[in-house]
Amino acid sequence: MKDQIYVATFSENAIDVIRENGFNIELNDLCISENLDPEKVRDTMEEMKREITASGADKAIIHGPFTEIIPASIDHRAVKLGLTRLNEAHAVAEKLGIKKMVVHSGHMPLLYFKEWHKEKSHYFWKEFMKDKPADFIIYIENVFEEEPLMIKEIIEDLDDPRIQLCLDVGHANAVTCEDFDIHDWIRILGPMIGHLHLHNNNGKEDLHGPLDVGTMDMRAVLSSIKTYCRPDVTMTIESRTCASSAEWMTSTF
Repeated sequence: MKDQIYVATFSENAIDVIRENGFNIELNDLCISENLDPEKVRDTMEEMKREITASGADKAIIHGPFTEIIPASIDHRAVKLGLTRLNEAHAVAEKLGIKKMVVHSGHMPLLYFKEWHKEKSHYFWKEFMKDKPADFIIYIENVFEEEPLMIKEIIEDLDDPRIQLCLDVGHANAVTCEDFDIHDWIRILGPMIGHLHLHNNNGKEDLHGPLDVGTMDMRAVLSSIKTYCRPDVTMTIESRTCASSAEWMTSTF
């Protein structure tokens, strides 16, 4: 069980919690893309190595940069910027020997129509993955999607086992339309989910709260995950303060 659980390093006392519970680590150092700038990347990598060593984690996942990753951007230079940053993140992953990376979908619902986003996402992720090794996996994460069908179609159209889903249950809970609840998301997306982000909220704001505080019944969420997702699915605790969530997870999962 512990082999499937990760903790995000942005969370308070994450390194201690990982070490004390025998969890794995999701590294957030590359979320802010400027940490990949030439004058910063060496220090960024050293910090990531330090976090892995200090945590004692056996396995690591990198969360890639999410600032200005917008596949549907009309400006081709903006699209190229997103690909450049993701390729820089992959280069760091290769040097650290990490084969898995979470990436944001980049959907901007008030700016781009869904059909346009789907079309451009197909090009964007194909382009990014065209030269990546067979054992490198990305998990595309929902952020502002209000329903699960669009991202499902994107993954199906890409038809690449290296491109899977990261279902962020907190994001879904905060923005989903009334036609779907979190269990619908898990049921509809289940077989293509390789990784999950777990945190709770009030159903309106992306609070990244403790697992047992919010409008989601996380015991029921875990039950749905066990029912609809693959047995080897992994998950990251993404609560801003992770100690109580780790304790809850250990006693529940």
